[in-house]
Amino acid sequence: MRLSRTLTAAALAITVATLSTPDLRLWAPWVLETWLISVSNATYGPRAWPALAPEPVRARAVVEVDGPSLCAGRATTALDLRRPFVIRGAAPTNNFTKEALTKPPLGDVVVDYFYDASRRRHLVPDARAKLSKVVRNISRGRPHKIGSQRVVSREGCCPTTAALEAALARLAPRCSVGDVVGRWRLSAAALDARLLTVPLFVSGGGGAERPTYTDLHSEPIASMAIQIEGSKDWTLVPAADSASLRPAASPDGRAYFYSRLDDGELARLPRLAVTTWPGDALWVPPWTWHAVSYAPAAGVSVAASLFHFRPWAFVAAQPYFAAAVLPNLAKEIFGIKTQ
Repeated sequence: MRLSRTLTAAALAITVATLSTPDLRLWAPWVLETWLISVSNATYGPRAWPALAPEPVRARAVVEVDGPSLCAGRATTALDLRRPFVIRGAAPTNNFTKEALTKPPLGDVVVDYFYDASRRRHLVPDARAKLSKVVRNISRGRPHKIGSQRVVSREGCCPTTAALEAALARLAPRCSVGDVVGRWRLSAAALDARLLTVPLFVSGGGGAERPTYTDLHSEPIASMAIQIEGSKDWTLVPAADSASLRPAASPDGRAYFYSRLDDGELARLPRLAVTTWPGDALWVPPWTWHAVSYAPAAGVSVAASLFHFRPWAFVAAQPYFAAAVLPNLAKEIFGIKTQ
């Protein structure tokens, strides 16, 4: 209680000093962000970490739903949007194939990418080039990884509203993915308002010696991850287990948290596992922790994710993270921080 009062008093003093000094008013959002992240870290500090089991815990499989049955209204599994599930055969082949990404107009889009995605804790893109060049290098075994929202956008594939709507319809058929996400969320208007973003992810494993990864992280948005080509191996941990993952705020001012656990520690925690294949769509609820690995033998993986905001789930799934991430979320919504 004494510590809480001290922290509260310090926060009020800093806030008053900041707002009463004209030169410091521009720093008010960053002061608030620092305070809220401090509260989050205090809540999820070392004393909150449970003792890890000495032996690895076997990962459970993600619930599977049959896409054609879902479209026909014959799904045998109730869709609980609070938990991950994979819709098998949800999406048809669309125009965002590996070949299409190496040719104009898509191939001419300039993207930020990870030059060596085999490095762990590599969270911020460190290179930039035309999409065609990066995809060709990935096809040749280079350990690059793309995670860019510039391809499915007005600057990329779709300069007109009609083109955007057509691209979204190819990625998210109305009878499966569209119904789960919410059809009104999957529109050109939602994308223009930044309430929907559609990052494209490409990697190829980097060869047996240098497999590529996306480290375990947690985001405030809901995602429907659609596999277009190749495959991805996913590891998922529920938002309720955040205290076990040593969470830290993003190093680049974007709206996510990452885990500081190593692979051995993660293997001793309860988790879910699934592999997505072409046509599959994986539902990842807000704040669900997820990591991805790319198998070299599976060839080049191409996938797109439908990132969209669900306000109630954003708060209910992880209220402390929701408070702490608000300044960074605003930066992404207003285009100050994008990737």
